[in-house]
Amino acid sequence: MTRRTCTWLGLAFAGVLASVAPAHAQVPPWSLGITDAQKASAQKFLEAGNALFLERKYEEALKEYQSAVGHWDHPAIRFNIVRCLIQLNRHIDASVDLKLALKYGAAPLEEAVYNEALSYEKLLATQFADVTIQCTQPNVKLTLDGKHLARCPAIEVRRVEPGQHQIVGTKDGLLTRTVEIIAIGGKQQSVVIKLDPLAKAARVEHRWSQWVPWGVFAGGFVVGGFGVMLNVWSVSDRDTYDAAVEAQCPSRSCPESDLPVNIQGLDDSSRAKNVVAISLMIAGGATVATGAVMLYMNRGRTVYPNSVERMTPSITPMPGGAAFTLSGAF
Repeated sequence: MTRRTCTWLGLAFAGVLASVAPAHAQVPPWSLGITDAQKASAQKFLEAGNALFLERKYEEALKEYQSAVGHWDHPAIRFNIVRCLIQLNRHIDASVDLKLALKYGAAPLEEAVYNEALSYEKLLATQFADVTIQCTQPNVKLTLDGKHLARCPAIEVRRVEPGQHQIVGTKDGLLTRTVEIIAIGGKQQSVVIKLDPLAKAARVEHRWSQWVPWGVFAGGFVVGGFGVMLNVWSVSDRDTYDAAVEAQCPSRSCPESDLPVNIQGLDDSSRAKNVVAISLMIAGGATVATGAVMLYMNRGRTVYPNSVERMTPSITPMPGGAAFTLSGAF
């Protein structure tokens, strides 16, 4: 550990010890109601925390400092908590404790420690963003990154790390609303959550385009219709053939070669057309049945999709500075 770090901790000690004023002196506000026993206990935990801090055991040091402020919430001890939290990259927690450390200004701290605290205050201001979440609809439940917030109507101000965050509003009977934001360090953002009725966003979904089952259904009738027409043609050919045979050979014992040329092939033609006609009618019937099944399966299904809005920050250069805005897209 560097000499400078030791000096920091020594200054924090000095801030604490300087607060132990004589009985006849005016008691500073950070010492009101604190007994000598409490101060001694706080000093014990403080020394243990400093020893751990010098060994760079920041998690363990933090616990000792927190135990110390449990006995005596002195700004100098609180500032040592800030140092640990910064080392642990817990900037939001550090900003909360830093505010408590600076509650009484410079009075309870040595000048060097106070100046250091002010420097940290400026540094930490760029390490998080403040997000104001507003909701006026009664009983809407809000969450920020999965953590529950107050029920609406409410205005919540939350401090978050820079980066992407998700705000979700839910209530039975209303469409769930999700807003995704990108927080920028040192900036303030405001989000208004308003849920729409389910009917407004409801839509009907189908397995296939609506024309597909009807096309299959109608196609089956067309194919079957061709089969019926071909069957009628087959029967007509057969009747013509039988009539010719009856006229030429009443006893039906003459060879086919004795029949007129235009009549000789009608028997085979009739048989072939009949086979094709039956095949088409079977295929048409199966297609009609398939179309009917598809029509049943393609019944409309009402769905209520989540409403998702993505808000992206933009910085517009302006004379004397820049404007920070949020734009949203569903």
